[in-house]
Amino acid sequence: MRKLELKEENGKIFSHIRNSWFVFTPEEKVRQKCVCTLVNHYGYSLEQMAEEIQVSNSSRGQGKARADIVIWKNKEEKGGG
Repeated sequence: MRKLELKEENGKIFSHIRNSWFVFTPEEKVRQKCVCTLVNHYGYSLEQMAEEIQVSNSSRGQGKARADIVIWKNKEEKGGG
């Protein structure tokens, strides 16, 4: 398995999970560093993770809380086939 690396260029940062470039923010950098650590050091796969998932049954504010990173036991439980 190849090692994930943080990718930043031209004011953007790459999300390996979403396979897309996003505007660089400090929050996004922390999120992407966490993803790299989860894959490189803990052995999780990108296929069992998702980012920016709305949390149901949230009692926060208007019930619109979002999770930065969600990890399922495997990609089948995530629903990825």
